[in-house]
Amino acid sequence: MKLQEAIACVDRGIARAESLGLKLSFAVVDEFGQLVQMDRMDGASLMGPDIAEAKALTALNFKRPTSEVAKIDKEVLRALSEAVHFKVVPVAGGVPILQDGTLAGAIGVSGASSQQDDEIARHAAGA
Repeated sequence: MKLQEAIACVDRGIARAESLGLKLSFAVVDEFGQLVQMDRMDGASLMGPDIAEAKALTALNFKRPTSEVAKIDKEVLRALSEAVHFKVVPVAGGVPILQDGTLAGAIGVSGASSQQDDEIARHAAGA
């Protein structure tokens, strides 16, 4: 995931959020889980960027949207979260980013309802 690609993802998400009157935070990580781009819209929650990054990392590591991770048994998720070195956030709003069928990174969105975060993350990722 290159910087310009990450910026384009976030720009799509911001445009969609603005059209809905939402104030959100966005985080894009590359295929190695490294932060590439992070934005917090004016007026968005101060904790939003941290949550967005955690959602992106969850989507990346599970290779699926966090809305699907949320369906995994709670005890399994608890055990996994104790074993890994990132915060597992099984809440909708994180989506893997695929390029030519290959996992290139992930985007996390935070600040609205789970359904809105998920819809905007999918839109931003081009899914």
